[in-house]
Amino acid sequence: MSDDYAAIVSTLIVALLTIGTVQMVTLLKRWRAFAVDFFREAVDARRRVTLALKAGHSPAPEDFELMTTLRPGRLMSRSAVALMAPYVAASLWGAVCVHLVIIQIQVLRWAGTDEPGPAPELAELAFATIVVCGSAMVIEGLIRAVAGLRGTIGQRDYAAEFTAAERAAFGRSLDEYRRSADASRADSEPSTAAGVE
Repeated sequence: MSDDYAAIVSTLIVALLTIGTVQMVTLLKRWRAFAVDFFREAVDARRRVTLALKAGHSPAPEDFELMTTLRPGRLMSRSAVALMAPYVAASLWGAVCVHLVIIQIQVLRWAGTDEPGPAPELAELAFATIVVCGSAMVIEGLIRAVAGLRGTIGQRDYAAEFTAAERAAFGRSLDEYRRSADASRADSEPSTAAGVE
């Protein structure tokens, strides 16, 4: 490793550390806001269900659905995965930042010695770290772009317009329609083949 290479590596590591720290803080803020809203809605739904049952009324189905997200068995539901995704991403960025700091300290220790040796292992490790961390930054950006595209296509409007229970019922009716369409196609195919012969 040369002094010029150490300077380049240090600059790149500082740039990646800056990006990684900003990403980690942004993701943690987003996760916290989403988690607070998510659990607040679920707790409010549990309260509404309890009050409706005490009053002798039938609670709303969407309140039951929201309430069940608090059960431990439902923690791996789609909403729970969505709840944990920013936290996991922030944790990965945190690990990346810690690794970058460790490599930066090793490069600075090498540069701070009186007559540093070539240290090819450190040069290779620094190069690999920069490539992996830079690739992680690009991949994370692509994932965000695809997720943002999914939201702009109308998914958010659809979710805002219909309740979760309505979306689930619509999904079940679509599945039922597909099954009946597949069954009717399967029934018509043998008769068509028999008519040809």
